[in-house]
This record gives sequence, structure tokens and C-alpha cells, in this order.
Amino acid sequence: MSSLEEIVARLRDAVIVLDAERHITGWYGAAPRMLGWSEDEVLGKPVDDLLQPKDANGNPTCIGPADPDLVLDITTGTPEQEFLVETNGRPELWLGACCSFERDDAGSIHRITVVARDITRRKRIDMAKSEVISAVAHELRSPLTSVKGFTSTLLHRWDRFDDETKKHLLVTIESDADRVTRLIGELLDVSRIEAGRLELRRYPIDITEIAEKVTGRLAPTATHHKLSMAFPSDFPPVFGDPDKLEQVLTNLVENATKHTDAGQVHITGVVEDSKVRISVADEGEGIPKEHRLAVFGKFFRRHSGRPGSPSGTGLGLFISKGLVEAHGGRIWVEGSDGGGAVFTFTLPVALVSELEIGAASDADRP
Repeated sequence: MSSLEEIVARLRDAVIVLDAERHITGWYGAAPRMLGWSEDEVLGKPVDDLLQPKDANGNPTCIGPADPDLVLDITTGTPEQEFLVETNGRPELWLGACCSFERDDAGSIHRITVVARDITRRKRIDMAKSEVISAVAHELRSPLTSVKGFTSTLLHRWDRFDDETKKHLLVTIESDADRVTRLIGELLDVSRIEAGRLELRRYPIDITEIAEKVTGRLAPTATHHKLSMAFPSDFPPVFGDPDKLEQVLTNLVENATKHTDAGQVHITGVVEDSKVRISVADEGEGIPKEHRLAVFGKFFRRHSGRPGSPSGTGLGLFISKGLVEAHGGRIWVEGSDGGGAVFTFTLPVALVSELEIGAASDADRP
């Protein structure tokens, strides 16, 4: 193999050469690695029959000009186009491909060189961004429409409503405004987690006090559920940010009540060597095994067991995972023996040196 051939073979891009009828006459660079066929397997085959390219909408298309005879004489090639193509072994491959033309003495195209690179990761990121934008727009549209509608109603018909109706409309406006504020806060949390800019105010804290605070705050609205907790009397302090850990427990308990018609939601704590394990168990419909990793993804939603209950933003568990991992713990979900789901996360126990730091911080507080 000559030095030029070695260089071409090591290219990260696939180089495919076609004749005027768009049959493959050359298969170079990363083409065998990327697409899964050897040169002997593809030579002479129509490129579109082999790769079956589709555009972004899933419609069949072609790589390069469908009819080279119709290409303008001054055209020397095509800009990059994106295709979803078939491969010999890969489940999904997006190519970004551009073509250059070679013409004979009569000006007709007799050779097309296609240079293609793997843009699958870029396409997935683009599609994920589009899904995020769509989900955020959907979540914002509903409460903002409600706020705008009720505000307009009050402005134009204030004298026609009694005080009770006005109060009802204002309470609804406040609730929807809180929903928008919470969504914006969650999006900011997602941004900080993904950028690695999450700031924690860590000191030794009693996680049982946080659990009591969460159950006490949520119990009045969880009218069909019994919220309970059980921790050993000697449960050790953990070194963490109390606001962020309260956010984690709130997300898990709210998630449990949302997906349970009625029954008990139970928070427990267990000590395991140098860490503690905290679980939130419910008696709902549970989570299928195939979804137990996906539930921690952004905007993942599952149908609630309670008709008419809100679906949520699908960000709570993603944020909870990021917050727990920022504390040096991990979080997962399992099935409960009696049905339902059990969300569990771990946190490191506060060390002696950290307890001393906490004591010093307490002394400095007014």
C-alpha cells in the first residue's frame, strides 16, 4: 500500500466515488468502517439502493444529483446535505455528505465524489434540543394562557364578579404563575447541572428534620395519602446542602403521591457503613423495569394512576439525580414487594472534620 493509500485509509470521512449512472466505483477512507461493507461487496451497486438514504422527515431521497444530466454546466458540486442511511450492522447512522463533480470534454458529469462524515451525535443533540424547546413551550403555554385569560377577564369585567369569584380567579392566576416560576427554576437547575456549575452550601445536617419538614408541608395537599417516616434514633448527620436535599425529597414524595391513587408514602433511613440510604416507597402502579433508567432523563413522563392529576414537567427526577450525585451519592428506583415503586438515594455520612466545620459555622451564625 502506497503512502497516499495509507493516508486515505486512515481518513475519518468516507469517500465514495460514483460513475455517471451513480453506481459505486470507489469505496475509500472510513467507508468500510463507517458503513460496514467491504469494497468488494459494494462495487458496481447503485449507491441509493445500497444506502437507502432518507431526509430529516423520513422521506426517501438520493445522495448527489438524481440525474447528473440535469445539473447546470457551471455547477462543480453540492453543499453538505444530511441523510439517514442504512448500514451493515449499525442501528442508526446520519451522514453529512457533499459531492464534487468531474466532467468530460463534452461537459457531462462522468464522476461524482462523495465525501461523507458521521454526524449521528450532532443530529441526536439537535433533536434533543428540539424536544426540549417543544416541551418547554408546551409547559409554558398552558399556564401563561390561563394567566392572560383570567387577567383579561378581571380587567374587563371586574364589576360583574362578586368577591368570591374574584378570589377564585386570583388564586388560579397565582397558582399558574407559581407553576411558571417553578419551571424556570427547574430549567436553571438543569442548566447548572449539565454545565457542572451547581453550587452547594454544605455543612452537617440532620436529614430527619428535612424529611419531617417535607412531609409536614405536603401532607395537607396529599389528602388521599398517608405520609409517614421511620429513621433510627441514632441516625447520623450528613454533609450536604439542606435546600438541595429538601428539593430531592420533595420531588420524590410529590412523585409518589402523583402516581398513587391512595395509600401510604413511606420515607425510611438506613445506615450503611460510611453512608446513609434514604428511600421513598409508594403503593402505586410501580415502574416497569424497562423504564427504571429512563425515568431519570430529561422530560421523561409516565402516565399517572390518578385521572386528571398533573403530568409535571418531567424534570424533577433528572434534577434529583444531579443533586444527589453532586453530594457524592447515587439514586435508583426498584419495585416494592407490595407493589408500587421505591426510590432510593445514598449520601455520605459527615466526617468528624466536617462536624467540626459545622460547629464552627453554627457559632458564627447570629
